[in-house]
Amino acid sequence: MTIQDLKIGEKAEIVSLDSGKLTRPMLTELLELGFFPGAEITLKDKSSLLGKMVCVLSGTTIALRIGDGNAIQVKIKST
Repeated sequence: MTIQDLKIGEKAEIVSLDSGKLTRPMLTELLELGFFPGAEITLKDKSSLLGKMVCVLSGTTIALRIGDGNAIQVKIKST
């Protein structure tokens, strides 16, 4: 499951980043922003038309391209 598979408002834990789907600079940028295994992420909004998604990670709102979000594997957090 990736971030794109989440429903709006759903919380998940990052499991891994697929380095085969990301350029090296993008992988580095995501890691610097806090996209690392164990981090909690919430999908705030998604627009397939624009190809963008908005996530909240450690209290920070971050916009991502949907293609980049497909490289971030997550698991749903139990409530």
